[in-house]
Amino acid sequence: MIGKIQEILEKQGYLLIESNIPFVKLYVQYDTSFAKVIQIIDCTTDVPLTVEQYSVFCKKSKEHINDRGYETIDFLTLVVTPFLNEVKKFILNDDRCWIVNSETMAVIVYDNEPDEFYGLRRLLESEMIAKVPESEVYYDRNASGGYTGYYDNAPRQSRSFAGEFTPVNTAMVIFNVLVFIIMSIAGSTEDIEYMLEHGAMYVPAVLEDGQIYRFVTCMFIHFGFMHLSGNMVVLLFLGDNVERTVGKFKYLLIYLLGGLFGSIGSFTYAFVYNPGIVSAGASGAIFAVIGALLWLVIRNKGRLEDMTTLRMCVLIAYALYNGFTSENVDMAAHLFGFVGGFVIAVLLYRKNDRSLTV
Repeated sequence: MIGKIQEILEKQGYLLIESNIPFVKLYVQYDTSFAKVIQIIDCTTDVPLTVEQYSVFCKKSKEHINDRGYETIDFLTLVVTPFLNEVKKFILNDDRCWIVNSETMAVIVYDNEPDEFYGLRRLLESEMIAKVPESEVYYDRNASGGYTGYYDNAPRQSRSFAGEFTPVNTAMVIFNVLVFIIMSIAGSTEDIEYMLEHGAMYVPAVLEDGQIYRFVTCMFIHFGFMHLSGNMVVLLFLGDNVERTVGKFKYLLIYLLGGLFGSIGSFTYAFVYNPGIVSAGASGAIFAVIGALLWLVIRNKGRLEDMTTLRMCVLIAYALYNGFTSENVDMAAHLFGFVGGFVIAVLLYRKNDRSLTV
């Protein structure tokens, strides 16, 4: 795909300026009074730079052309990628950036960006190799001109529901709520005996009766409405950040395996200190999500969407403090879940670090 774009530019008379950045190509076409510059960023296998790095590199690329004696520059960046949602962050601070779907050659253009760049969009879309899948249609099509790419006729700062929707996290919230409703209809979720009958963690039941399934079932049942609502509110507002970053399947692994870590922690604590404890709740899985979110913030240079390292640390400190100072809180599940989620995220999310110099 990158090769096809380069071929198109070379046929139009653009010259390649050598760069020591392997994932960036800079093409220039000189005129008598100005230069047309097209910067291609290859994000076909991953997204190798942050928003801050992107801004710095655009500035350096322009300075590089200025140094050649051209003060007037018409500049456009093409980000070629299949990771459409992740690279949208670049355009929030840049109105001269198009996203090109590396799988179809479709061009995504936002409302306050140029519809055309010296015929480039028409040329790119003439090379479309496949119909845009319906699952990727996040925006309204631009009827005028018959373009095959997307056109977002809403402000760039607004978020598309289809682009922001996180199906796995939403499904986890809905499943927990449905389990609670069904159990509430059949009995009292605040009754310990009732919770024991329906899968709460209990050391003797695991050791004496071999009921290993409790390591999983205890993750989806809650002691009363307040217990459920507190957990689901946290999950609803934090889980979506993680799922959008790592993807649906990896998020599901973080939630389930991290929750299992929490169950192991709860079992271990009860086994050592008080085998008679009955515990349940999604807090182990939720703290796994928090642990994963911490790693994602660290890996993305201190920021992930609207979550910064400072906010993350405040959130963790508050959650831990609330756990230590509240009664009937399974801190072992919290701590094991948090560590488990962090470790799983480290293993699953390995965004490449590359320095940017021109």
